Amino acid sequence: MRPDFLRVFLLSSACVLSACPSPSPSRPDAGTPPPADSGTGSTGEVAPSSRNHLRFKNPEQLTAHFSAALSLPPEQVCNELGQYPCTTSVHNVALGGVEPYAVGLYEPLTSTGVTAPNVIDRLALAACSRRVSLDATAPSEALLFKGLEFDARGRLANRDGEPVRDAITSLYQRALLREPTEVEVGTLSQLATQIESTGSQMPGRDWMVASCFTVLSSAESVFF
Repeated sequence: MRPDFLRVFLLSSACVLSACPSPSPSRPDAGTPPPADSGTGSTGEVAPSSRNHLRFKNPEQLTAHFSAALSLPPEQVCNELGQYPCTTSVHNVALGGVEPYAVGLYEPLTSTGVTAPNVIDRLALAACSRRVSLDATAPSEALLFKGLEFDARGRLANRDGEPVRDAITSLYQRALLREPTEVEVGTLSQLATQIESTGSQMPGRDWMVASCFTVLSSAESVFF
């Protein structure tokens, strides 16, 4: 994947990530009862959680989540050099895991390591590339990217068409268990234009990877 294209979709993904909730700097004491009006009020609006304490998914949870979202066997989600599992072997400690036998680490690190974001990106990019490869190889059996049409230059023939919207909707439903907002749909649709401007040789396929990556690597996806 071209470095200039990678910069484009990483920056573009920030547009989507900015809409995701961020961890609260503090939380009430565990024994403090929630406000009387918590939950859905008479107006139908959902009140903010009084205990919105986000937690980073551990290596096993991330593997299971990405595997389920993209319908990939766990062993196909990400492998370094094609044979070493990214989460349970190579980057286990960086993702909050332990390594009692090799380095004597029996408890997870107390804080997230500086390389954790890079590992998350690596994991999401590998999983999305695998899913896109499968969908592109067998379009009739595609899981996410169905019915997409491309022009002679490999670009999406209609980035505002139903197949594109359906693919984005499916991504959100499978990865985040919710419908995308109109802003999120528009952001990912516009991403196709940015990718085309980088001179990509396969802009349509690169858009498929970038869209998947954007959703899968979002804070809403990697925290619970």
